[in-house]
Amino acid sequence: MRTRIALLVLLIAGLLPAGTAMAAQPVALDAPITDEAGVLGADAAAAEDAVAELVSQTGIELSVVFVPSFDGEEDDADWAELTATESELGDEEVLLAVATDEAEYEWWVGDASTLQPDAVEALMSEDVEPAIVEGDWSGAVVALADGLQSTDVVDPAMPSWSSARTAVVVVVLVGVLAAFYLVSRRGSPEDQQPEAAPARQS
Repeated sequence: MRTRIALLVLLIAGLLPAGTAMAAQPVALDAPITDEAGVLGADAAAAEDAVAELVSQTGIELSVVFVPSFDGEEDDADWAELTATESELGDEEVLLAVATDEAEYEWWVGDASTLQPDAVEALMSEDVEPAIVEGDWSGAVVALADGLQSTDVVDPAMPSWSSARTAVVVVVLVGVLAAFYLVSRRGSPEDQQPEAAPARQS
């Protein structure tokens, strides 16, 4: 909050240098990684690969957005939530929002997520935050994606489904339904051939 106040004072006093980026409104995301601050550059591929591997291995969909600054009209803690709402993110998705000018970040996890909030918060503070402070934007994404693959952040009381497990369940279910259909067809009257009548003896 103090960073926001300091930024506002500098704006009023006209002390900000020319070209300083203005605060960004919460946005509707249409890609896993949105870089409105233009900070990833050649490192974007590593961040994208980490996010893709996360969803492939665990089914967890991670969205990341980089903006120059969070919207000054909203509380910092609400920016990620508002962006998640604008983007219509699912209940099991995760969002990391980073304001690069202030090296600040916010995160949001859906209500139905199997992730433990305390474990996610520890992951953010221990692995993600140091990368953000150092300006290693791609490294922050990779650290978060890698950390979310750990079983330490999954609530043991909640079921956890990876895409691979889902595929197996779907295949098994289709097989069972197909077998049931074939068995039922064999027992249907139209599929049963009438028995040949015995030949009459003269």
